[in-house]
Amino acid sequence: MYDMDRLEAEITSLFHARMDGHTPEEIRQFLGGIDFHALTQAVRDKARTVYAYTTQGQHEKSFNYRGEELFHQRATRLYVEDDQSTAEIAVTTRTMELWLLEDMSLVAVACVAVDYEDGGYVTEYRAIKGGPAESEMCLDLEELAQDLDQMCWPCYECEQPVYEL
Repeated sequence: MYDMDRLEAEITSLFHARMDGHTPEEIRQFLGGIDFHALTQAVRDKARTVYAYTTQGQHEKSFNYRGEELFHQRATRLYVEDDQSTAEIAVTTRTMELWLLEDMSLVAVACVAVDYEDGGYVTEYRAIKGGPAESEMCLDLEELAQDLDQMCWPCYECEQPVYEL
């Protein structure tokens, strides 16, 4: 499932589909700074089951809940874009997220979260919005490239296992 060539093809395709005013040379520079072997290791290590709805509390006898699996395979969140938020007694946010699935496909997801008491009780709802190239997500390609590079550092620092690919 974790295929470095497929990951590189998906990320490259995304960058070219969403150039958003960047020159082809800038896109080559963004992509040239990504170590796809280390990134494949990192996304495999960070993969988790993602649920459509969750609740999680830090207090004794909190009601912790997991709804249906969103993707029916594990995934790694690559990028988060803030959309809207309010900060009253609880912080409510809507974000757009870019997820990489185990099959190396990319998915855009909308997430609405309510965080009460700074992590004391958190509830999140996620909905698939489609592929990132055609979604409402406003990707900052330079920021995405930096985020992908930062994901590789635990691999470089030997802070995660090494996986056979």
